[in-house]
Amino acid sequence: MRRMVRLVIVRAVHLSRGVQKQLVNAESTKSDPESVQGILEICSKRFKPVNEPHVYMSSRTDRGVHALCSSAHVDLEHAGGLTYHPAHLTVGYNRYFAEAELDVRVQSVHIVPETFHARFSAKSRTYLYRLAVRNPDAPPINGNSSWMVEIPFLEWNRCHFIQKVDKFDVSLLKAAAALFPGTKDFRTFMGNKAKLPPDISTVKEMYRLDITPGTPLLGAEYSSCCSYYTFWDITCQARSFLYRQVRRMVGALISVAVGHISIEEIRYMLESPSKNSWNSRINVVPPYGLYLVGVEYDPLEIVMPQEISEQDQKRNTALLGQVE
Repeated sequence: MRRMVRLVIVRAVHLSRGVQKQLVNAESTKSDPESVQGILEICSKRFKPVNEPHVYMSSRTDRGVHALCSSAHVDLEHAGGLTYHPAHLTVGYNRYFAEAELDVRVQSVHIVPETFHARFSAKSRTYLYRLAVRNPDAPPINGNSSWMVEIPFLEWNRCHFIQKVDKFDVSLLKAAAALFPGTKDFRTFMGNKAKLPPDISTVKEMYRLDITPGTPLLGAEYSSCCSYYTFWDITCQARSFLYRQVRRMVGALISVAVGHISIEEIRYMLESPSKNSWNSRINVVPPYGLYLVGVEYDPLEIVMPQEISEQDQKRNTALLGQVE
């Protein structure tokens, strides 16, 4: 059996159920065409492997979160002991996605050792949260819903817009962000979820949390209302994150910047890790501003693919033509 790995997925728009399959009655073989994991499994079966393909995703992003660079692994066993050619698999996956009009793309496929696991072998994951704050000198917003027409259409559900604030202090935003990197207990910033194991470790090492100027997807020359906002990118990197940790951290940072809570209250939540330490004045930011932008592995743990015989290539070319 040869393992095909690092199906690097590009999603422009989120799918209704996110990445992970929604199992019914613990039926792991049940198809789920609404999730990325389920779609990859359905497509993998079209290559007619001997085994039942099970896809393992590197990250379990929530519904509504975008993934620009994710990864997965799957075992595919070819009949007759031959080897699937990675390039042919890449073409076959993307052909299926295009014909089915799915917002998923596979950028590359690699052969790796059986000890490799897309989720557990990851050394770090990088998330980006896109934020846009309305400038003080922007035209006033009249009415309760007029702000909706001033969000650039291309940014709809791709960036979190803050419309009505008396102030947004970037220096406070950056000062609060500086409290997070390092090894800490982030229990206060973990969202509630019924299926979480009770013994889950909430101690994580945050490698970095950066605040940098952002940009709109299209400039003001194409959408004049972009000039009404200042865009910010909030980037964080760690080996793993707790459930909704990033969205809760960003919500806390914004609350500091607009003056709803103080930096000392952020420090208290970190130094007194408990669900009871969460400050109720913080609003958790919506998922659509969040992007998984990178999953990093140790290159030494990924074995470069060996030469595939000319016979294998011919057989796989014929097989690819049978994928409908």
